[in-house]
Amino acid sequence: MKIKVINLNRANIVFIGLIIINICVSYLAGSTGIYAATAFREYGRLDLFNTMFVIEPLARSISLLISGRVGEYFGRKQLYIWSVGAFALSIAISAGASSGTIFLLARGASGFFWGLFFANVFTMVNDLVSEEEYPVRIGIMQTVYSFTLILGPVLCGIFTERWNWRISLAILLPLFIIGMLLVGCFMPRSKTKKKIRVSSIKGEPKGQNLHENRNNIKELLIVKLLKQKGYLTIILITFIATCISCSGNYIPLYAQTVLGANTTISAIVLAPCNIFVMTLSSVAGIYISKKGCTKTIFLLMSGIILIGTFIYVATLFISSYFIIILATAIIGIGVGIHQVIPFAFAQRYLDDKLIAEGISFISFVQGIAGVIAGMIYSVTMRNGIAFSLAFTVIYSFALILITIFKYKEPQGK
Repeated sequence: MKIKVINLNRANIVFIGLIIINICVSYLAGSTGIYAATAFREYGRLDLFNTMFVIEPLARSISLLISGRVGEYFGRKQLYIWSVGAFALSIAISAGASSGTIFLLARGASGFFWGLFFANVFTMVNDLVSEEEYPVRIGIMQTVYSFTLILGPVLCGIFTERWNWRISLAILLPLFIIGMLLVGCFMPRSKTKKKIRVSSIKGEPKGQNLHENRNNIKELLIVKLLKQKGYLTIILITFIATCISCSGNYIPLYAQTVLGANTTISAIVLAPCNIFVMTLSSVAGIYISKKGCTKTIFLLMSGIILIGTFIYVATLFISSYFIIILATAIIGIGVGIHQVIPFAFAQRYLDDKLIAEGISFISFVQGIAGVIAGMIYSVTMRNGIAFSLAFTVIYSFALILITIFKYKEPQGK
């Protein structure tokens, strides 16, 4: 009993460390449009602003693809600490950058290191808690992430106006250090693939491991993942839902250019959306822990998103704060659910040996979707930002059709 209490306390301390780092990442993600635009204006290189939204997610996608295997090879904890440290260093370089090019390259590097530790967070939580508690913890993390998305841009705007954009980045460095210390000091060192296979931890005989090694050569990992029941459908749903959620990156720009809002007001416009994302992430985690990834929750998610994108279409004819806030708030409900279910699905239904890779590939798909969505938004924006937002209704139609006709909840692992 005493050992269980100690392990629980250690797990909670590590989880707090993960939360602190999650807050820093959420602040950076939600405030990008504020500090990056200010920085590039200072450098006189606004032409690099759109480039950053392609380079950073592209670098993150590449690292997400390899993060699962790299985490198993070097150990998830070790990779997490190294990559978070490198990520924090790249942010420090961004804050001190003397030119727009250096700032852009530093942001690209931060995207790469972000991808290395992002997917491993979910796998580390899986190692810390039970299967029943996992969706709840993920829901908590996504709730904190969303809550920071609400306050982060406002705080960044205040820091930028009171001091400058460099300070708005530099203030995160002490928090990164605290989070890394909590994770590094209290989480046991992860076993690596160089020393022991994951299957060995599960208690499988060595002879079986050798047999699996031979099979691994014959069968690609991605093929194994796609053979898992429902995984391909989850990938498609994740891709489309991510494309829709990326519309949030352009809402501050819409508020500033179409509605004439200032920096602070343009950040507040997304507050209702982020509140719903925060709330529904937590609720979805609790629901999934009790009911599983049912078709009902997928239909709820896709149906609500469809309604929100229909309201986006109204921006073609009506320009008002009410319309854009209503559309993003409704979409936020669906996005909040979506933030939890892909990772909960992987943890709940994939084979134990494929969970890490399955989560990493889902994160990779999210990154690729962000890159592709960014390109599509750039092209459609030639017809106006309202048209670009309205275009998301096509995504939402595809999303609900896939949900209705393709998704079925797997029965067990």
